[in-house]
Amino acid sequence: MQETASTGAAHGLVVALDGPASSGKSSVGAAAARELGYRFCDTGLLYRAVTWLALDRGIMANDAGALVALVDEIDLVDNGNGRLARVAVDGVDRTEAVRGPQVDIAVSAISGIAELRLALLTRQRRLASQGRIVMAGRDIGTIVLPDADLKLFLDASVEERARRRVLERGIDPASDEAGEIVAELKRRDELDSSRPIAPLRAAENAFVIRTDGNQLDDTVRQVVEAIRKAEAEAEAERVVTAARASGTGPALAAAVPPPGHEAAEPTAEPRRLRTSGPPRAQRRPIRPTPIATHNWWLTKLGTLVLRWIVRAIVRFRVEGDLASLPKSGPMIMAANHASSADPVLIGAFLNQVLGRPLNWLGKRELVEFWLTGWAFRIAGIHPVDRDAADLEAFRTAMRILEAGQVLAVFPEGTRSRDGGLQQVREGVGMLALRSGALVLPVAVIDSDILWPRGRLLPRFGKRVTVRYGTPFSVPDELAKLRAPAKGRQATEAATRLVMTRIAELLPPRQRGVYAADPPLSREGVPAERLQSHGS
Repeated sequence: MQETASTGAAHGLVVALDGPASSGKSSVGAAAARELGYRFCDTGLLYRAVTWLALDRGIMANDAGALVALVDEIDLVDNGNGRLARVAVDGVDRTEAVRGPQVDIAVSAISGIAELRLALLTRQRRLASQGRIVMAGRDIGTIVLPDADLKLFLDASVEERARRRVLERGIDPASDEAGEIVAELKRRDELDSSRPIAPLRAAENAFVIRTDGNQLDDTVRQVVEAIRKAEAEAEAERVVTAARASGTGPALAAAVPPPGHEAAEPTAEPRRLRTSGPPRAQRRPIRPTPIATHNWWLTKLGTLVLRWIVRAIVRFRVEGDLASLPKSGPMIMAANHASSADPVLIGAFLNQVLGRPLNWLGKRELVEFWLTGWAFRIAGIHPVDRDAADLEAFRTAMRILEAGQVLAVFPEGTRSRDGGLQQVREGVGMLALRSGALVLPVAVIDSDILWPRGRLLPRFGKRVTVRYGTPFSVPDELAKLRAPAKGRQATEAATRLVMTRIAELLPPRQRGVYAADPPLSREGVPAERLQSHGS
C-alpha cells in the first residue's frame, strides 16, 4: 500500500484541517493547498475506502482483524494536482463507489474501531512528515498530528451542511431524500462526537472558522490567509533562532517585528546574518529524498567502487565487533566529523556490513547542484538547511527512524578545524530520546591528517582507523544512571552521553571539548569516569 504524490513539496507547514461531515474540509482544503503549492490529503477517504471494501466483502464492523487486513489493499492516488483524491483497490479506481450513500451510513461505525485507527495512524503521519501539506479529517489536530504547525477547524450548522450535500448530489431540497440527509448528518455528528476513540472536537489551540453563509471562495481565502500568517510567523522565528545561534540575536530580534506589526525605527543598523547561500526568504523549497530501505544495485556498485578507492589511497583499518551489529530496526549512527572523507570511510564499509543502506542528513547544497544531486540522493542524502533551526530536518530524521532504518549523523554539524570534537547542540540527544532507537558510536581517527580542511585533495598513504563502539539505548542508560527522563536536563544528559561514548573511542588528541567532560553518575550528576563501550 502506498500513496503517490507530487514530488515538488518539500519545506512548508504541516496544516491540520478538521471539521464535521460536509463542513467543506475537502473542497476548501484542496483549493487552499492548490493556491499555496501544498499537497492535500483527505484522510476520510481512507476510512471510506475501508468501509466500502468491508461492505463489498461482507465483513462486519466487529471483526477488527479483518478490517485492519484491508488497509494494505488500498491506495490513495494523486489526481495530478498534488491532491490525494483518488482511491484505487487492486489497481481499479473506486473513488465514486467510496463516496456512495451506503458508505455514508456505515463509515462512522467503522471509523470508531480502535485497531483500524491505529493501523491508519502511522500511514497518515508518514504522509505529513514530508511537510508542506494540508491534511483534512476529524481528528487530525487532536490525535493524528497533535504537533501540527497550524490547526484549523471548519464548522457549520447541520442545516448548512445538509444544504451543501443536497446541492452537491443534485437532490430536490423539498424531497424526502433531502430530509434523510439532514437526519443522517445529525446521526453522524452524534456518533463522531461521542465515540470513545478520537471523538470529533476542535483542538485546544485550533483556529475555528464558521462557514455558514460563506461562499467557497470566502472560506478558502480565510484558510489561505491563516496559513500565510503562520508561515510568516514561522519564518520570523527561524530568522531569530538563526541569529541567536550566530551571535546576532539581540540585534536581529529587534529588527524582526511580529507578523502584522510595523518594525520600530532601529537606532543602529543591525548586523547581517551570515549564511553560506542566499537568504532563507529567497531559497526555493527543495524536494525531500525518499527514505533508503534497500541496497539497490546502483548503491552496491557505488560503495564497491568507493571501497576500492579507499584501499588504494589509504592505509585503512576497521576496529570493532561489526558482526554483532543489528541488521534490522532503527539505529542512529553517530560519529565525529574531522574530514570530508568521513562519510565515505564510514558509509562504504558499514553499508556492506549491515546489508542495508544508511540515510544521511547533509547540507542542502549537496543536492542542489543538478549534476551531482541525483547521485547524493541515491546515496541516501537528506537535505538539511544549516542556516536555521530546521524543523523539517528533525521530522525527516524521525521519519527515517520510525521506518526502522539507519540514520547516520555527525552531531557536530560541520567538520572540526583541528580534528578534535566540538561542542554540539542537543539534536542527537533529542532524537535518541524521542525515537528510542539504538545509538552506534563511531570514531574516525586521523581522517583530518588524511584530508585537512582547506586542502583540495586528500594525501596518499596516510593511516586512518574507523572504530565502532557497542550500540546502546540512551533511555535505558539514563535510567541506569538515574538521570532525568524528560525535559531539557534529559536532552542535555542524552547528548553528553552520546558524545562521551564517541570520545572514548578516539585518541586523546581528538577528544576535543569532551576530553575532560565527565559522564553522568547514577545520581544524574557528572561522575569521575564512565566505563568504556569501545570495541
